[in-house]
Amino acid sequence: MNEQRARSTRARRKAGYTLMDVMVVTLIIGVLASVSLNQYGKYVARARRPEAVMTFRALAAAQREHLLTRGTFSGTFDALGFRVEGGKRISPTEIQGRRYNYRLIQDQGPSSWYCVATGNIDGDAFPDIIAASNPR
Repeated sequence: MNEQRARSTRARRKAGYTLMDVMVVTLIIGVLASVSLNQYGKYVARARRPEAVMTFRALAAAQREHLLTRGTFSGTFDALGFRVEGGKRISPTEIQGRRYNYRLIQDQGPSSWYCVATGNIDGDAFPDIIAASNPR
């Protein structure tokens, strides 16, 4: 009887996980979570970039139309009748979109234009800047 009781006690001791097992599994899960969180942040940043690209394409088309009808590029968003979906006008040359602020600049007069989109799409301390200009 004592031998049977000793066997059942040993079986119960071997049936669970040790603290070391739980700590190793927790460590592995933590490392995998930190790596995947970093990759997720990069994915989200890439997913937010098309807003600026699509805005630049629409702006280029509006500028092309302005050039064909008036012979010069426009220096303001108002002259183009240009709006950013979900955006608000800050000044005639600046619009605040959902994720970016767009500024239209004519540094060489009415024969050129460029637009700069500034925003923080990846959550770090540095602003993300994308620019587009007329083809020369």
